[in-house]
Amino acid sequence: MDVDNVPVLGKVNRTLNILMINFILLAVVSLALGIIIPFFPQVLDLLVAALLIVMAVILLNIAYNIHTYKKKYTKFFK
Repeated sequence: MDVDNVPVLGKVNRTLNILMINFILLAVVSLALGIIIPFFPQVLDLLVAALLIVMAVILLNIAYNIHTYKKKYTKFFK
């Protein structure tokens, strides 16, 4: 039996997969900053600003996913 076919476990599994992808994207952005900054110090301000915007979008996506599923699965306990 596939875990995605179970209603609650499937949703939790997909949510955790989305969160893992977001954290992997954050790691890639941080790695790119760490590698590119020493080689291109003249474009540092633009690069940091662009990557910080990307990181902010990813963090907001993580927060939205946590909030959505927390609200969905804890409404039964109120």
